[in-house]
Amino acid sequence: MEEYILPTVTINIHGGNVQILPNAAKAEQHFHFASDETHRYGCSLPTRRWAEEDETRLSFYIGNKEDLSAYIATLAACKTAREVGEAVARMCADDPKLTQEQVVKEKFIEVLLPFLTGVGKGKGIDNLRLHINDAWADYKKSRQKK
Repeated sequence: MEEYILPTVTINIHGGNVQILPNAAKAEQHFHFASDETHRYGCSLPTRRWAEEDETRLSFYIGNKEDLSAYIATLAACKTAREVGEAVARMCADDPKLTQEQVVKEKFIEVLLPFLTGVGKGKGIDNLRLHINDAWADYKKSRQKK
């Protein structure tokens, strides 16, 4: 009887956080920014092009200040209306104060507009509502599969 020897695999990792997931079908990575930690990770928050009143208006929907800062950074980093929809769906899923009915209302979407500095085309209320609804539907489907 012959003995079968498996080949040896060597993986060298130098610094950083690495996950090796051989059987994973999907992996998600979430970044949470706080003003005192941005320098440590070598990234900077987007330049602030909105007024403090804009943050105050959004704070009516988001209670936690740390979450508010993270959501603003996420919205400012969005490049497309689809990314905005995904960010808002994630906000709705993570924050108990937000409801699906609330995030598609014109009033709420108008509060988001000052933070969408990276989005070029497609910043219309109807287009953003469409992408928020699509992202929320995708989120609900993914939750049902689990």
